[in-house]
Amino acid sequence: MPRTTINIDAPMLKDLKRLQKRTGQSLGRLVSDLLAEAIGPYQTGQPEPPAFHWNSRPMIARVDLSDKEAVYAALEEGRKPSSATGRRL
Repeated sequence: MPRTTINIDAPMLKDLKRLQKRTGQSLGRLVSDLLAEAIGPYQTGQPEPPAFHWNSRPMIARVDLSDKEAVYAALEEGRKPSSATGRRL
């Protein structure tokens, strides 16, 4: 098994040693098992998240743009405060 040196914060090392005593595993085995569990979801064999799906619809005018009064009425309607929030739309 390859060897390496890693720096572990003192509180984390204390927790690891307590867990080592409870499980009876060597510190190296314990750290290897915990790392394997933590990095498992990042390995390439895992399913990828679903692809982004873009919903689109044809844009249609909701106001007859040739009717000047209808356009002004629609603009004024957009300036009225919303009844639910009291804010302008």
